[in-house]
Amino acid sequence: MNHRFVFEILGKLLKYYSLVFLPSLGLAYYYGENIFPYIISSVITLASGLILEWYFRGSQDFMGKKEGYAVVALTWLFISVFGAIPYIFNSISPVDAFFEAMSGFTTTGSTIIPEVEALPRSLLFWRSFTQWIGGMGIIVMFVAFFPAFSVRGGKLLPAEAPGPTMSRIRPRVRDTAKSLYLSYLVITLAEIAVLYAQGVDLFDAVNHAFTTLATGGFSTHTESLAFFSPGVQWTVIIFMILAGTNFTLHYYWMRGNAKILKNPEFRLYILFIFLGALSLMILNSDIFNGIEENARHSFFQAVSIMTTTGYATHDFDKWKEPARMILLLLMFIGGCSGSTGGGMKVVRIYLIIKYAMRELSRAVEPRVIKAVRYGDKTVPDELLNGIMAFSVFYVSIFLVSSILLSFSGLDFITSVSASAATLGNVGPGLGAVGPTLNFAGLHPLAKILLSMNMWIGRLEIFTVLSIFIPGFWRERW
Repeated sequence: MNHRFVFEILGKLLKYYSLVFLPSLGLAYYYGENIFPYIISSVITLASGLILEWYFRGSQDFMGKKEGYAVVALTWLFISVFGAIPYIFNSISPVDAFFEAMSGFTTTGSTIIPEVEALPRSLLFWRSFTQWIGGMGIIVMFVAFFPAFSVRGGKLLPAEAPGPTMSRIRPRVRDTAKSLYLSYLVITLAEIAVLYAQGVDLFDAVNHAFTTLATGGFSTHTESLAFFSPGVQWTVIIFMILAGTNFTLHYYWMRGNAKILKNPEFRLYILFIFLGALSLMILNSDIFNGIEENARHSFFQAVSIMTTTGYATHDFDKWKEPARMILLLLMFIGGCSGSTGGGMKVVRIYLIIKYAMRELSRAVEPRVIKAVRYGDKTVPDELLNGIMAFSVFYVSIFLVSSILLSFSGLDFITSVSASAATLGNVGPGLGAVGPTLNFAGLHPLAKILLSMNMWIGRLEIFTVLSIFIPGFWRERW
């Protein structure tokens, strides 16, 4: 392991990361709010980055897979620590501030703030901006806009987005990152324009476009999307579906290529959404008045939970038990690979089903050799093994964290849903952490555990867990 180079790169990343506080600083100045939280946050982050870069300067310029994992995992941890500073200056405890910052950057959307309207507008923007930055990825942003990192993008991007269909859409890594960010920006601006045209205040339109496209779910209103009109809610449904779709497909679609319609993962993604929403409509038929209201709330919550956005238009924790179970299952599925959504990802569910069917066929006809196919491509066994390992780790972490949460005094449904919601970067859970409640009442150790869940879930397990293996820090890959 090239330790010195890891921390030198980390220092460079933090140096540039100090700039992300400037938009909130400008907004605080515009609204006559306290600008010092953002100045101090930026200065501390910049100083930390410069110290690391200076102290570890001149290190051997080598980055293998280990170094890539270490840089990405530590970057996400450090930016959440420094991102917590503005919250601390607004009288939020360090543990709660770290929880909120981690929830923001990982686009989880779980919150410890009971009444968000009480926050300064600049801090509300900071919450939304952290989600928008984290949505497409911190490393993707650096590779796209800072040439110093483009050379190492091939090692860093797979560690940040280690999904099974990670691929380049342009020959150069930096061009790929730029293209993805361009698609992300275009759709974000489109949502801002549509929301503003529907009468949404510009501040609210910007914040909700940021958190919708990031599938983050932070809102500027405690009521979440229930604050807005039915028309706005339908609009957000459409943009949540777009956000949960692989952005590589958006890139092709914007250039007139219909790959999105032929993609097996996208088809299954839409099927899951419609089956989930229609099931909820049937179960909610006696709760809402009229077909439109039932369809709107059922589709909204199915899309919001499956894409791991986490908005709410209704207190779904009061729905029937089968409906709550459907929402819990959707938390595990998540969005498409290459999207801003969390969860296990639809492509993994697709390949797990295909793998299971192949093994069932082998049990009946052992001599028949069948390949698992994704579209017109054969999926190598190495990739399938990785998906199965991911699934085992995902379920294991979910179970362990659920058990640990129960020891903190939480009931069964709260422990299970809080674990699922944070590991899948969903946001709200059920029970004591339902859509009309928050995570403020949890024990500090429970908040730290759930923050770790967010970190592990956002980087899809292996990137974070690998740095805790003793041998990881000794040998070079």
